[in-house]
Amino acid sequence: MHYVQRPITRRAFLSGMLAATGLGGMVAFGIEQWPLSAPTTNIKAPPLPQARGFAPLLLAQDRAPQPDFTAYLAEILRAEGFFGLRQISLRQINSDINGAVIIVGSAPLPKESVEWLYQFVRSGGGLIGIRPDPALAEMFGVAYSGVVQRDDSLYPLPSTGIAGPLQLHTVYDRVRLRSAEPVASSSYGDPLVTIHQFGAGRAALWTFDLAQTIALIRQGNPVWINQERDLMEGLRASDLFVDWIDLERIAIPQADEHQRLLSRMIDEVSPMPIPRLWYFPDNAASAIIATGDAHGSRVSHIEQWLSIIERHAGLASIYYTPPPANTAGRLTRKLRWTLSRTPLIGAAIAGDDPLPGPHHVREWRDRGHEFGMHPYVEAGLEAGYYQHWCEFIKLGYGPLPPTVRTHRILWHGWVDNAIVQAAYGIRMNLDHYHSGPAVRKPDGTWTMGYLNGSGLPLRFVSDDGTVIDVYQQATHLVDEHLMPVFQTGFDVGLDGARAAIQSIAQIAASIDRYPAALGLQCHVDPFLIGGPIAQEVARWLDQTLGYAAGMGLPIMTAERWLNFIDARQASDLFDVNWNGQRLTTTISAPPSRLSLTLLVPETHRKTHLRTIHLNTERIPLQQRQIAGKTYRVLRLRGGQQQMIADYASL
Repeated sequence: MHYVQRPITRRAFLSGMLAATGLGGMVAFGIEQWPLSAPTTNIKAPPLPQARGFAPLLLAQDRAPQPDFTAYLAEILRAEGFFGLRQISLRQINSDINGAVIIVGSAPLPKESVEWLYQFVRSGGGLIGIRPDPALAEMFGVAYSGVVQRDDSLYPLPSTGIAGPLQLHTVYDRVRLRSAEPVASSSYGDPLVTIHQFGAGRAALWTFDLAQTIALIRQGNPVWINQERDLMEGLRASDLFVDWIDLERIAIPQADEHQRLLSRMIDEVSPMPIPRLWYFPDNAASAIIATGDAHGSRVSHIEQWLSIIERHAGLASIYYTPPPANTAGRLTRKLRWTLSRTPLIGAAIAGDDPLPGPHHVREWRDRGHEFGMHPYVEAGLEAGYYQHWCEFIKLGYGPLPPTVRTHRILWHGWVDNAIVQAAYGIRMNLDHYHSGPAVRKPDGTWTMGYLNGSGLPLRFVSDDGTVIDVYQQATHLVDEHLMPVFQTGFDVGLDGARAAIQSIAQIAASIDRYPAALGLQCHVDPFLIGGPIAQEVARWLDQTLGYAAGMGLPIMTAERWLNFIDARQASDLFDVNWNGQRLTTTISAPPSRLSLTLLVPETHRKTHLRTIHLNTERIPLQQRQIAGKTYRVLRLRGGQQQMIADYASL
């Protein structure tokens, strides 16, 4: 009998190897334990440090009626670059705070605290009241009418440098001006933000809960949780924004403008110039957070995608879902990866287009990119995250990076995704995503802009005011919104060149007016699909990133962006002194590959900044503007630095 030898396939060869190694190769790789124990971490954000000695900015955190968003004010202030920020209790003042600014929320105040605050401001202190106890009315220069009003718009004075009108979503207290000056008003003409000279000090009032307003703009309407509202199958974060975000104002990052008005008023009431930190690394005007979801993509597809990003000196986050496999299939895949790296037979085993193995992931990470999971949660949020985390770890892709985007951007509750992610040590979420009918006007016009009213990351906050240690980083520039990437019918329908024009316009606006970390989503999938759509997506990505790089914007991974935020948050300001003309302070900044930028007010009251020295080195003139106010720019190094800023009378 004559036998014909047939060529052996990779599948047959690997199956034979599995059989030869016994127990399906488990000896080689260790018997897989199932289930794995999911990690659990503290989901709450760390609190502000207590005041010990003088600090220029103090947040009063006394017990207030629920929901209490006072802790979220700290997130807003830190996002605005205020460091050296401390918390105090008005019932337990135990430090010298003359010359500081105190921010008070809605906590009811005992008589002795009210009297103390009157004396504090009368003697020259600064006070910010966020819908405070009405017992402080005289200090704010207003009279309360006892009426609560709902309105949807805040109109700031042009002199503030704030773009308006801005949405509110909350009630406000109606007040009548006595001796205060208006800063912003409602559509009815009611004062919403005021400023008042009281004795030697100044007091600024918000008649509504600013922190809750910003949370509602950023996170959508909690009344609409788990409701299908955006006409796309599947519950997404965008469902919370239908008829909530005013599409005529979506090009304005309204939450950011609200918080910039707060920062402007802190400067106005402060007895001293308060240094701040700029939003982005290396003094860049804005930033691009480059990401791409990948579903079963192979190494060649990811490399095609990365080659465009690296062409512009960029780094990117890959959120990867591997092809599904059972235990035997996963062990087969891992054996193939191992054998692919052996001499002689390695190339044949790997084939021309392998799936990403741990060695590929290590190489991409060594090049500075991020490789994270992209979990499916159709079967449930917790179950989906657990299943995909197990798969990620068992395939050898670990450790799990700290940022994520959920498949199909499916969303549960108001902040349920963030709570589950925090338990896995994930600290940045990119599920708030500009696409679909939620961003289409009734006349059919598609919009670009800020679905969640923000180009800046803040931590999520629950409906009772608890701050969760996961940052909400929106995704603003989305391939499937602009181009027919997946033929869903829910896209603008542009080719790559015209899509790039739209993205570039939003980047240009962020550079010119609205500083933003613009999340970019370019799926790896089109490079798997190939053909015309791959060419158009590549053209859009290349031209968009080319413009950003040409304007000096960093193109970075979400993980590196998070690391920069952590370094910014870990910086501190202490030993602050101000004698009316000279500001001295010690600045502490952690070592970072991306430098922090210090902002020092160019003017304060009736003085103008003349010179700045950092560690005896005189700093040349560089300027930035925020909310109509000019700041001098200083690049910070890691470690402790002494700053001296000399002002002169105008």
